[in-house]
Amino acid sequence: MALLLAFFLIFSAVIPAAAVEGTQATSALVIKADVLYWDEGELVVKEFSGHEERLKVTPETKIEGVPGGRLKTGDKIVAQITEDRTAVSIKLQVPDGR
Repeated sequence: MALLLAFFLIFSAVIPAAAVEGTQATSALVIKADVLYWDEGELVVKEFSGHEERLKVTPETKIEGVPGGRLKTGDKIVAQITEDRTAVSIKLQVPDGR
């Protein structure tokens, strides 16, 4: 019985710690920006704050709201990116018709 309790205590401490580590490694930053241009697999954008960013776009990047998946200069986007500036998802922001 004591052995069973020891295993339970060890696993209850280890499993939540591993889960927390996994969520930190995959956390994504969100930026809002205007598309400037494409440059060899990277999307160059200007954040609304004025800071320019180069986002790595891979075949795994999910692009929403764009026919053909190709963004153009002037498009307004919201992107989820990793710390190394790889785009996880990019969503075209369509302004209101008002």
